[in-house]
Amino acid sequence: MIKGLREGDEDCFIRVVDLYKKKVVSLCYSYTHDYQEAEDLSQEAFITIYNSIQNFREECSLSTYIYKITVSRCLDFKRKRSIKNFLTGLISVHKEESFDVDDKNYVRECIQSLSEELKTAVVLYYYVGLSQKEIGEVLNISQKNVEGKIYRAKQKLRLEFEKGGFMDAARMG
Repeated sequence: MIKGLREGDEDCFIRVVDLYKKKVVSLCYSYTHDYQEAEDLSQEAFITIYNSIQNFREECSLSTYIYKITVSRCLDFKRKRSIKNFLTGLISVHKEESFDVDDKNYVRECIQSLSEELKTAVVLYYYVGLSQKEIGEVLNISQKNVEGKIYRAKQKLRLEFEKGGFMDAARMG
């Protein structure tokens, strides 16, 4: 696949976009809180990927490279727009449809209370589905550091969920 991308094979690029679009858009949405903005930002990320594939040294997987560029584009977006609420609306994009609106809002608020580094680790782990090793590669930190961030985030969220009487969510994996 990488060879096809480097050769400018448009069909190969379309396959890559099809394969990663949903997760890239979800990741972008966690920064923008607006589906249209997330779509636009994900398109920018894919264009960056297409234009920079010659620089890809294959020290990590293609998926890690894609998420790394996406996170970078999202952080650029966040800096430019001075966005304060990193994860507003994130839960509604994902699997938790069984929660009612108040529960979703409460979970969002709890996640928003996390530091920037813990939020990013949580998004990449629980919502994008990256392994701790891949998150380390995306964020340029050790796997042990990622493990610690996820552990601290889970502990903080459990405390918040317990305080709010939201015990089912406090049992998160």
